[in-house]
Amino acid sequence: MSDSAAEIRRLGLDPSFAAEGFRQLAENAICSICHDYLEDIAETDCEARHVFCRPCLKSVYDLRQPCPECRGRMSKMEKAHIRLCISIEAVQWKCLNFEKGCKFTGTKKELVKHLDEVCEEQQTECPIEGCDYKNLRRNLAEHERVCPFRIVPCEHCKEGVAFNAMQTHLSVCKGFPLPCPNGCGKSPPRGDIRLHKETECAEQTVRCTVPGCAAEVKRKELETHNDDNMKKHTKLLTDRVLALEKTLKNAAERDELHLRVYLPRFEAKASRAAKRTAVKSAHFFFQGSRFCVSVYPKGDSKSADGKASLYLTKLDDYKGKLSYELEAATKKMSADYDFSTVNVNRGRGRSSFSSTEDLLSAARNAEDGALEVRVTLSAASSKCTPCVIRGYAPGG
Repeated sequence: MSDSAAEIRRLGLDPSFAAEGFRQLAENAICSICHDYLEDIAETDCEARHVFCRPCLKSVYDLRQPCPECRGRMSKMEKAHIRLCISIEAVQWKCLNFEKGCKFTGTKKELVKHLDEVCEEQQTECPIEGCDYKNLRRNLAEHERVCPFRIVPCEHCKEGVAFNAMQTHLSVCKGFPLPCPNGCGKSPPRGDIRLHKETECAEQTVRCTVPGCAAEVKRKELETHNDDNMKKHTKLLTDRVLALEKTLKNAAERDELHLRVYLPRFEAKASRAAKRTAVKSAHFFFQGSRFCVSVYPKGDSKSADGKASLYLTKLDDYKGKLSYELEAATKKMSADYDFSTVNVNRGRGRSSFSSTEDLLSAARNAEDGALEVRVTLSAASSKCTPCVIRGYAPGG
């Protein structure tokens, strides 16, 4: 079947359906091949220039047969003249259900719309999805009120659900009340059972809220537990306060520095660096002294083959013990060391920190091809550290 044939809506029209005053025009608007209303009208080149539905005429033309109307020679088919098409489209028709009392009259196009949307006497499917019930349109309103596929709101979650699917819905409905599995006597919504157990269920076993007390009791017994263990809880809370005070004091007595050091276009830099050659970052300050990160892309004298070295290098005469952590790619190291024993322009770290390829891969996946090195430094507060003076006064 051609595309045009598939698009044609056949209604089985014939002159008996012509509206009053259109009988003669209706007879000229019928295809003599399909005996229905002319659609997508095509004209032959026979002497009489007969017209047919294009799909109908094409089936004859493809077989090289003569004109079906006059048996005259037919060598081509053409689009019918516009005036002819307009006159045929203007023919008025009665409704297919006129014998049932429908008074509609209109063109073929208007008739299709009337049958699909308006005619009370038309046999029509229920418009509700999933339902295949058919009846006259005038009877459908009553059916729709009781249709098993009608959408109704769930009384528990308010979601629209097909009436005949409600029982299935209730088996999973988040708003459907269920007895608490702990047997506390309450029936929270299915979707809130976890929250109910975590926040209010009297039968739920909970941990004592006092830090350090590992007791687990039912929520309804928690108040009694607190009353019975007041002395123990007071000691636990006192110990916790003292521990927090100590932590705060230690934190106040230490200086910390957290850095993200970026080495742009690292792969290009690394490719030019020979073994035992360092790529150094811009310097940064900690407790008044300068430091930098030193990366040996191809390793230093102590590195294994294929390994890169990473060091924290001091650039000034820093004195004191220092806790440091270095992280790059997927590797991390940390240590405590007395940097008083480290010479200026030397550092501490790891000679075989990671594979060279790991560092290069991390840089390739970063913006601007930058290798990111995370640095954390920690030491006794400079307020608590003796100031070191080295050297002479000018002219001394």
